[in-house]
Amino acid sequence: MGSIKLENFDHDGLQEQIAVGKTVYSSPEVVDSDHIRWKHLNGPYGKSIAITLRDGKGILLGRSFLQPRKFRISKTLSCNGALVTDLVIDPLARNASTLIGMTRAITSPAGIELVAHTSNEVSDLIYQKLFKFPVACKLMALGLPLYFAKVLKPHLKNLRALNVIDYLFAPWRWGLIGISSTFVALSGVDFMARPMESESLEVFDGFQEISGSHFERSLAFHRWRFGEGPIFNGEIKWIKSAGICIGCVVFKQVEIGGLNACVLMDIVMRRNLTGLEKMAIKLLAVKFSLKLTSDVLFTLVNTDNPALKWLIGFPFIVIPDRLLPHPTPIFIHSSEEIYPSSNHKSIYLTLADLDYF
Repeated sequence: MGSIKLENFDHDGLQEQIAVGKTVYSSPEVVDSDHIRWKHLNGPYGKSIAITLRDGKGILLGRSFLQPRKFRISKTLSCNGALVTDLVIDPLARNASTLIGMTRAITSPAGIELVAHTSNEVSDLIYQKLFKFPVACKLMALGLPLYFAKVLKPHLKNLRALNVIDYLFAPWRWGLIGISSTFVALSGVDFMARPMESESLEVFDGFQEISGSHFERSLAFHRWRFGEGPIFNGEIKWIKSAGICIGCVVFKQVEIGGLNACVLMDIVMRRNLTGLEKMAIKLLAVKFSLKLTSDVLFTLVNTDNPALKWLIGFPFIVIPDRLLPHPTPIFIHSSEEIYPSSNHKSIYLTLADLDYF
């Protein structure tokens, strides 16, 4: 096994990171230099730390990144947190000992008090079966089919029949738009123009009161995460209720399994919502997805968090893990004194905290 250590990542190490990424992937998320700079060098919480695997000559054979994020245990208590991303190991250097060594390195890095990560179908065997990391929580997939032709295409090959199905379900979409308009009128909830910065700051300040433990959201983070990246951007939609800005939701259009999906990336509210407001916001998301002619509306959230649990239920449906590429368990490494494991299950997590999109 080569040498495994933590290294500060900087511009000088960019090309070797791209080179090792190319041994496994060709997607821009891994090999685009502007994306890597944005993600690991220009983040609002500082540069990422690289967990590196090098041979005896110092050549990089593998890596993952610890991406820094402030973690809010409560409104008044925070710690230095990090998210593990972008694990790549050259296939010629990939073996059990290197995977074990790199996994051990993420659990208690110096200067970082809390580390969170998820897994895929490969790494899950290491995290749960070998290391027996306890699952802190699991993200639930929620969504709604809007145009059915592409959804049913893997199961029904007759193109004419698919077109007929979409035609027959047109009243479904009209009905959703009508219901959305009704709830907007009843609740006073609707999208609004971007508020003044002082109002935006009040939203994020109020969010800390209701969200429970979470990786910090801020105006700077949202601007970076959804507005400054060459690939991973989104559209922030601010929400008003009775004329007052109460929060924002973030959307992104992506392709998932051949489907054009409108993905609900993040939700930030300044206060707890009424039942009418919750339903109106969900239906606004549906209406926005239909405006984009998306095949499906989709999101992944921790519904064990009280501030996210309201997303379950009409019009959203629960998408079983068997229909996804893989489940999304979340693993958290921290001391019991800093962040007790009894609190892990209810952590506030959305797709804004992962690097899927």
